[in-house]
Amino acid sequence: MNKLIDLCADALDRTKQKGAGEVEVYGESMRTITVAIEKNDLQVSRAQKETMIGVRAFSEKRVGFASTNDPTAIDEMCADAVILAKASPTDENNVLPCREVSDYVSGIYDPAAQDFRIEDAIEQAVRMLDIARSMDKRLILGNGEFSVHIGTRALVNSNGISSEESESLFVYYALATARDGDEVSNMDYQFDATRRAEAIDVEPITRRACENALGSLGAKKGISFNGQVILSPNAAQSLFASLILFQANAKNVLRGMSRWKDALGSTVASDLITVVDDGRLPNGVGTASFDREGVPHKRLELITSGRLMSFMHNTYTAMALGMENTGHAAGSARSVPGIGPSNFEILPGERSKGELIAEIDQGVLVTRFSGRADPVSGDFSGVAKGGYLIENGRISRPIRGTLIAGNAFEALKSLSGVSSERERVFSLTLPYLRLEGISITAG
Repeated sequence: MNKLIDLCADALDRTKQKGAGEVEVYGESMRTITVAIEKNDLQVSRAQKETMIGVRAFSEKRVGFASTNDPTAIDEMCADAVILAKASPTDENNVLPCREVSDYVSGIYDPAAQDFRIEDAIEQAVRMLDIARSMDKRLILGNGEFSVHIGTRALVNSNGISSEESESLFVYYALATARDGDEVSNMDYQFDATRRAEAIDVEPITRRACENALGSLGAKKGISFNGQVILSPNAAQSLFASLILFQANAKNVLRGMSRWKDALGSTVASDLITVVDDGRLPNGVGTASFDREGVPHKRLELITSGRLMSFMHNTYTAMALGMENTGHAAGSARSVPGIGPSNFEILPGERSKGELIAEIDQGVLVTRFSGRADPVSGDFSGVAKGGYLIENGRISRPIRGTLIAGNAFEALKSLSGVSSERERVFSLTLPYLRLEGISITAG
C-alpha cells in the first residue's frame, strides 16, 4: 500500500498535468475507536478507518478545491479542482506558503497505540461506569465517551513543502448528575486526553464530575445582586475563550468583524491576563509539527499582560494584511484551510482558587455556563447550569437557575483574579477567573 505522502505527491503531479500552476495536496488517514456512555450504560461501540485527500489547484491567482475518500477517484478529483479554479474569481492574496526548516515535534505518536483494540476502549469506558457506581448509587453518568484516534497526516505543495507525521490521541470525558428521590443535581462535565496509552487515566475526571454532581444536590434559589463571579475553566471556555478566538482570528479582522481589528499593542484585558497558543505544547491535544498548509507550528502570545500582541494568521490573511504568517491554518482534508487555534492557554495566576474565593463577601462560583458573548457587542446573558453561592469568603451552598449577565469586553478588562490551578477543556487549558460587576439574578 502506498504511503500517504506518496498518494499526495501523485495527486500533485496529476493536478499540474491537468493545467494547475500551483498545487497543494493535504491527506489524512485516521483510525478511530469510539465507546459512548449514555444513561449509566454503554450504548455505542464503533471502529472505523478512512483516508481523505484534498487538493487546492491554483490558476493565475484563482483557486479551486476538491476532495475524495476514494483512492480510485483521485484523478477525477484533481481534474475537478482545476476546473473549479479556472471558473473562480481572481484574488491577488491566493498564494501558497514556501518551505520553512523546522524540527518535528516529538511525543505526539505512541507506537503502542497501534495495538489498542476496541476491547481496550470498552474496558476504559466500563471503568468510568464502575467508578461512578462505587462512589454513590445516586450518581448517573448521563453522557460520556472514551475514544482513540490514530493516524497520519501529510501535506505537499508545489513550493517544496513535503511533510508527514503520525499521531495518536486518547480522549475521554464524563457528564455526571445525581438523583435523590425527586431531586436532581446540576450536571458536571469533565474532560481529559493524552497522547500515550500508558498515561490513560479516566479516574480523575470521572471522580471530579461525580463529586461536583453530588455536591450540587440540594441546590436552591440563589440571591439577586450585582457583584463578583468566579468562572470555572469550563465556564470560562464558554464565555471568554470563543470570544478571544473570534477577535484574534485574522479572517475576522480582514472582514472588519473583529472588535480588536485596530487594537494591536493596545490594552484589551486586565494585566493579569496572558493568552498563548502553542502548537508545540508537550502532550497537547492540538499539538502538531505543521498546520493545515504545512507551515511549522510555534508558540504565539496573543495577549501579554492585557495587551493584544498578535492575530492568528494563515497564508491568505498574512498576505492580505501584510503581516507574518503565524502558522494557524486549520481544517481537514475535506475543505480549504481556515484559521484556528492549536493549544489555547490562559496562563496561570499567582493565587489559588481558594484565595480568590476567600476575598469575596458575596458572589457566585459558576461551574457550568449556558450562554455565549455576542462577538460584536460583547454582551452576554446565560444560565449558570452549575453554581454555588459564596458568602463571607466561603462556598455556602449550591444554587440553581441563576442568570448571569454583563459585557465580556468590560469583564476582561476589570477582571480581578486568575487562579494558579488550571484544567484542560478540549484543546484549551484555562484557570479560574474572578469577574467584577456582574449582574446575578436568582431563578
